[in-house]
This record gives sequence, structure tokens and C-alpha cells, in this order.
Amino acid sequence: MKPSQALNRPLIYHVGDSSNVYDDEEVIIRRLGFRIGNLGLLIAQRAVSELSDIPQICQLPFTTSWLLGLINLRGNLVPVFDLFNLLQFQIDKKKKTKLLILDQGEAAGAIIINELPEHLSFSINDELGSLPPLPDVIQPYTTSGYEKNNQLWFNFEHLAFFKSLSTKLKT
Repeated sequence: MKPSQALNRPLIYHVGDSSNVYDDEEVIIRRLGFRIGNLGLLIAQRAVSELSDIPQICQLPFTTSWLLGLINLRGNLVPVFDLFNLLQFQIDKKKKTKLLILDQGEAAGAIIINELPEHLSFSINDELGSLPPLPDVIQPYTTSGYEKNNQLWFNFEHLAFFKSLSTKLKT
């Protein structure tokens, strides 16, 4: 395999022997996930993500409380969203908050988190047959989910979600 192919392949691999015949139950899916309250969200497989301390946020007057403002990230203005506020979850003020930046350039959006993202591995057996009810504002952007160690994790379509939030701001 060429190095470029190895670097660009998805983070899915098969456990077991080295033969070319694999059982679907052996597929392992690796993702990076973060929590907003008790809601576990998985970052899209090829999405760029960055974790940082919270820089100075420029507040925008006359906006909703879940839009904290904008930050300047390498010359790009990035909106900062408080999903705890939007989803009406309590944030643990004892924990240090961080900024999780998803994507880059004009597509970037930032989310306040208070737990470090986790590296997670799921097998096909962990996949949920159907999704439980989720908050209306996020339900359309959680396409599938997994259960691991009695915790639920949902694939999160962050780009479409950020776009929906920008639409909410216009109304």
C-alpha cells in the first residue's frame, strides 16, 4: 500500500486473521467523541477537529444566548456555540471548559465542552437498531448511534447542524 493510501484510508479495520475473508461482527469503527451533558456525539470520520483553551470571544449584540460570539482562529471568524444552553443541560462549573473546534476555514464552528473528547471503538454489534428520542434541535443531525459500556453515542453531522443554527439566527 502506498503511504498516501495508508494516510487517507478510513479508520475502520478488521480484527482477526490476515485472510481476506472477514465476518461483519469483527469490523471495528474508531471515532472521536465528546459529551454535552449526557449526550455523546461522534465527530465525523474525516472531519478536522481541534481542542483549545477558550480564547477571547467577541460577543455579538442582540443574538441568542447559545451563540457566545466569534473567535479569530488563524484569520477566520469562527462562531462559538454553547450547546449546554441550547439543549438546556446543566454545565458542571467545577470542570474546566475547553473549546472544541470542528472543521476548518469558513466551515468551522466551535463548541464549549467540559470533558475531553474520547477515542472510542465500536463493533457492528454496538450499533443501535433505532435511535431513542433526542432533543428536537439535534435529532435531525444524529444519523445513527452506538451503545458502549451503557453509554449512547450518536454520529453527529456537525456541518448541517451549524448551518441550521445559522438559519435559526436569521429568523
